[in-house]
Amino acid sequence: MPEVMVKGTKIHFLEKKAQAPDPKGKVVFIHGSGGNAGLWQRVMDGLAGEYHLLALDLPGHGRSEGLGMKRVSEYRDFLKDFLNALGLERIVLGGHSLGGAVVQDFTIYYPATLRAILLIGTGARLRVLPEALEVTRQMAEGKIEPRFDPWGFSAKASPEVLAAGEGEWAKTSPRVRYHDLMACDQFDIMKEIEKIRLPALMVCGREDRLTPIKYSEFLNSKIPDSKMEIIEGAGHMLMLEAPEALSGAILSFLRSLDSLRADY
Repeated sequence: MPEVMVKGTKIHFLEKKAQAPDPKGKVVFIHGSGGNAGLWQRVMDGLAGEYHLLALDLPGHGRSEGLGMKRVSEYRDFLKDFLNALGLERIVLGGHSLGGAVVQDFTIYYPATLRAILLIGTGARLRVLPEALEVTRQMAEGKIEPRFDPWGFSAKASPEVLAAGEGEWAKTSPRVRYHDLMACDQFDIMKEIEKIRLPALMVCGREDRLTPIKYSEFLNSKIPDSKMEIIEGAGHMLMLEAPEALSGAILSFLRSLDSLRADY
C-alpha cells in the first residue's frame, strides 16, 4: 500500500492506476466511521481500467498514523492537505457515511479542487442514537469489551459479508470509532447544502437503517445537478454487501460527465 507524509503524519492509501494510456480522471474515496481504505477494494476493482482510483485511510484508521479526529471540519482540512501532498486536483471525490459528510463539507469550502462528488449512504445531518454513542464510549474507555454489531448490514447479509465487516471493523481502535461517531453526531449542514453546485451522485441501500433513503432524497432535492440511485437488498455497508451494484452506479455516473476527460 502506498503512503504519503501529511504534515508529519504517515497516511496510507490504496491505489489503482488506469490501464488506459489516457485515463479519464482521478477518483478518491473516503471511508466511514471506524472504517479504512480496504472497504473500497471491491468497488475499486469494479471501476478499474478507465480511471485512476485512490482510497485513503483517514488518520488513526487502518494503517495510517495519527489519533483520528473529533469533528468533520478537521477531517475536511486534513483531506485538503492530503490532496495537496499528492498534487491532486479536479478530482471526483466520493465518501461513505462519515466520509460522505467530509465530502459535503469539503465541497462547500474547496469546490475548485473538485469535478464532481459521490455521496454514498450519507446525509446532510448524521445524528447518532444516544444509546449507540454511550455503548461506543464505554468500549473506548475500556469499561466494556469491544463487540461488533451488524446494524450496518441488511437482514439478508451473508455470514461471509458479516465476517468481512467485522474484520474491517477490528482494524480501528474503539477510541477512534467513538470519536468518529461524535463527529457524525455534531455534523449538520442542512441549511448549507444548497451551496453545493457540482454534479453529484447519491447512492443508498434500500435496507439502510443508519442513513435511510430519506437522507439521500433530501440531498438530491437540494443539490441542483444531482441524481440518486437506490440499491435493492443492501443496507448501510454497500461496499461490502453490493460492491458490483455500487461500482456500476458510480461508473454510469462517471461516464455521464461529458466534460470529465477535458478537465484532466
